[in-house]
Amino acid sequence: MKNIFIKPIFLSILSLGILSSCVNDNDYAIPKTLDKVYFSEDFPYTEISTGDNLDFEGWTNFAEAGSKLWTEGQFKEDGYIQFNPYKSNDASNIGWAITPAIDLNGSSSYYLSFSSASNFVNNKDNRLEVYVSSNYDGSNVLAATWTKLSARVADKDSNPEKSYTYVPSGEVNLSTYAGKTVHIAFRAIGNSSTLTGLFQVDKVIVYSLN
Repeated sequence: MKNIFIKPIFLSILSLGILSSCVNDNDYAIPKTLDKVYFSEDFPYTEISTGDNLDFEGWTNFAEAGSKLWTEGQFKEDGYIQFNPYKSNDASNIGWAITPAIDLNGSSSYYLSFSSASNFVNNKDNRLEVYVSSNYDGSNVLAATWTKLSARVADKDSNPEKSYTYVPSGEVNLSTYAGKTVHIAFRAIGNSSTLTGLFQVDKVIVYSLN
């Protein structure tokens, strides 16, 4: 089985160091008072089956529209998940990759960080969105209440066509969900004709600060 990584404090700084390794210092400031990591997934390449549908333990892989699901991939010993509507033959493709449940108990300040990249995206309707839910039951995706998060994501502006440049999300504040159990969702939108750009997600981490 593929693992969910819940890391104690002495590994959390390492996790954030990895997160920032491919971005400029001006783009992302590593928190200096990190307290605890509540969830971390960097999709280790040793556990990736390139091209297979995402099936990491506890994750939900759901097609809201069309037939395409999120898949696994790796490049230069770095794993990631990807949504690619190209050649789907679908008029619309909407795919959700949803984390396992994350228990936000023990602190009052919580943050989400991740990295995303894209390729062949040339239309704002071909996009990646990020959501949080505190009432997702683990199976009924569209029955849950999802709140869109304000995070930097790869798009046609940050990732010029034919570019796999990873974009750091920045610190996305989840503190209003303190004391709750949440799921984070990555929702990608495209189709097989005009919105054929792909999206990649990597280095997902939820943590608290002192």
